[in-house]
Amino acid sequence: MKRLIALLLVCAPLLCGADAKGKFIPTYAILYGNPKNARPAEETAKFDLLVSSFSKSQARVFAANGRNSWQTLKALNPNMTIVVYAMGPGEYNTAEWGQIGEGWEWMKQHHGNESEERWTARGVKSGAYLQGRDYSNERLMDLGQEGWRDYWIRTVYRDYWGGAKGIDLDGVDGIFSDNTSYGMPWAGRWYKEGSPEIADGPPAEMSEGWRANVNRFLARAVPFFKEKGVLVTNNFESLGRHADWWAELDRQPAPPFATMDEGGFICPWGKAPARFFTWDWEGRVRTMRNLKHVRALVNGHAVIPEGEGLAKMDVADSTGMTGWDALWFSITSFLLGFDDVARNAYMNFTVWSYSGYYWFDEFDPKYLHLGKAVGECRAAGPVYWREFEDGWVVVNPGTKDAKDVAAPAAGVRVLNHGNFREAEKVAAVARFDLEGHRGVILLKAGRKVGNEDNR
Repeated sequence: MKRLIALLLVCAPLLCGADAKGKFIPTYAILYGNPKNARPAEETAKFDLLVSSFSKSQARVFAANGRNSWQTLKALNPNMTIVVYAMGPGEYNTAEWGQIGEGWEWMKQHHGNESEERWTARGVKSGAYLQGRDYSNERLMDLGQEGWRDYWIRTVYRDYWGGAKGIDLDGVDGIFSDNTSYGMPWAGRWYKEGSPEIADGPPAEMSEGWRANVNRFLARAVPFFKEKGVLVTNNFESLGRHADWWAELDRQPAPPFATMDEGGFICPWGKAPARFFTWDWEGRVRTMRNLKHVRALVNGHAVIPEGEGLAKMDVADSTGMTGWDALWFSITSFLLGFDDVARNAYMNFTVWSYSGYYWFDEFDPKYLHLGKAVGECRAAGPVYWREFEDGWVVVNPGTKDAKDVAAPAAGVRVLNHGNFREAEKVAAVARFDLEGHRGVILLKAGRKVGNEDNR
């Protein structure tokens, strides 16, 4: 693996919105689907940002004392940012719960494949509508059509904040536009509507122009929603594989408030028996560190099929890796790239996919807060380090164990999930081992692992 090059120090503050001041690790949770999967309101409100489904049931799940869910959460945490889901303008969601405006049949009648003002994508082979292979309710749209982009913007605002859907959004701060990236969604995964055996796709020029058309969409959408007091967030693609995309998004005249890397530092997409994968890990650290305006919503997905609820975190695979190991790998990787001046990222972690979330003690600055970063990420052999006022975060992103690593100072204590709550009982060491796909904290002599000794 190449050594991590010197990372760009970002000094410009991000504008608007809650930036989780006082938090060592800004966090967010995702609540999709069944509201029965929601944790209690008091626990949910501890997160700094929430991405939620747009539904009447979600608006009611935390409702109490005349407040809807969002107002209840804001009463507990006024600085919480709440955004609700919408299918982005690259597609139309034909499911009853996801249709916007006048519906899919109206869309086909007025702006379908045979219309003079066509907004739908037409297959080059069949001339038909393009249906998603992974999600059959999705239809590809022609993002190059200015009329469609404008319709999506005006209609989503009307449907959501204008009350057209009958869902109370008082307390919601913004919209989460899914599949809104510089790459056309589900490229190579489209087929003729109603005929899954017939693979099809849009004209090449539509794919080639997608990136520019996403920028045109954002240039219109972000100021429009901002005037209404609504933030725009979106689902993008890998921080590591597409560093140039993130850099371009970050320098847009009107960038989104926050943008999700759905894979994050660990992801579930690969072959068993691994619990998680680390595609382009080093690139993700570097790209995240360089963000000046867009906040990265960094997911961490570990795959643990056994167990229920929080007990899943205790399950170990054949290598001894547990959900807690995956959490600490995610936390320490995040801290290597997080800009604690600009507050340019939020972290999410799950072993429950999008069906659940938990607040961990690691997210509470009372239990984990190393103070300000005093250096940049650097590589030493197979491990990567970053110094903070109270200690170092250390990550071994490879699969091979690092043996007999020299500590950067005398008297450090090696902390992980199993011992950080009782750091004072951990013996000081001069050298340590760090297994592959692991991250730890080295606490400096005389320092506290929590925030009691921080400014």
